[in-house]
Amino acid sequence: MSKFHSALVKKERLLPGIHGLRGVAALAVVLYHLVHIGGIEPPNVFEFIGRDFGYSVHLFFILSGYSLMYSTEPRINRPAWLSDYLIKRFFRIAPLFYFMVVFQIGSEGFSGSLTNLFLNLTFTFGFVPFTGIVWGGWAVGAEMIFYAIFPVLLLTIRTHRAALIFLIISIVVCYFIRSALHTQHINLASPPKWDWSYFSFASNICFFVMGIYVFRARQQLKKESIMNVIIPLIAMTIISWLMLFDGGKYFDGSGRWDIVVWGFGLAALCLWQSAQPSFLIAHGLLQYLGERSFSIYLVHPVAIIYLKSYLFESYEKLLPLVGAHAFFVCAVL
Repeated sequence: MSKFHSALVKKERLLPGIHGLRGVAALAVVLYHLVHIGGIEPPNVFEFIGRDFGYSVHLFFILSGYSLMYSTEPRINRPAWLSDYLIKRFFRIAPLFYFMVVFQIGSEGFSGSLTNLFLNLTFTFGFVPFTGIVWGGWAVGAEMIFYAIFPVLLLTIRTHRAALIFLIISIVVCYFIRSALHTQHINLASPPKWDWSYFSFASNICFFVMGIYVFRARQQLKKESIMNVIIPLIAMTIISWLMLFDGGKYFDGSGRWDIVVWGFGLAALCLWQSAQPSFLIAHGLLQYLGERSFSIYLVHPVAIIYLKSYLFESYEKLLPLVGAHAFFVCAVL
């Protein structure tokens, strides 16, 4: 385990449970896209992989809000902290993303406009429907916009009470935005396959705010508090109910309350792992994957697409031997 231990965790820049959750989110999104891009179905008992694991992107958003608070707040009294923050955030995302833009254009050609290219190079495509170039890059557009406004939120939301109020406001605002964008989508004469109400930055800001709230709540949480028992139970109950019993179907609708309920469960999971990291989630291997989660997120759709025929052929050959569990062998491949 020690050889996989994250250097960032050793330097106390990140918490082991939070970093491990990044690895969990990265693995979950790979499995989700193996179903939806690779066309490979898991066993029936694991049907929640193709239904629910896409919400791991929202876990990334919550973790971003928490991690930025944890790593940036102690530095706000240092000279040039803002410029240091902006440079670090830009170079964490931009080099690989720009490489993927070039790769995408080189492999498929460029059918968009110069405006689309400008929006991608400036990371503002989260404001404009379906202008992203990179596969799965919509989350990057949302992340970078949040990175840009985060310093204002950091300096404004200074207490647990302020974080709670802002969280409630953001959930309500996001609900109405999602509802309006969804209504606009279904009223189009020829609506696109994907619904922009799911991908827009404005629809997802509340999940970043959940991460900020979790950080402030963690500051209030005492070591001997009964909440250290209650919070894991809340997280396990909500996530288990959603995954095993498809609880989200009771909240589906134009405003997608089901995603918000997922957010509550994932936020409780983050609070649990920040206060009491479990051996499984804080395992060195998951930390190792968590440190590379951005690379995994951007590269895995390319890997699945280019290996699709090979993976499906492997799946067909393994099916008579291990049944639908061949899905997990393909996931490893």
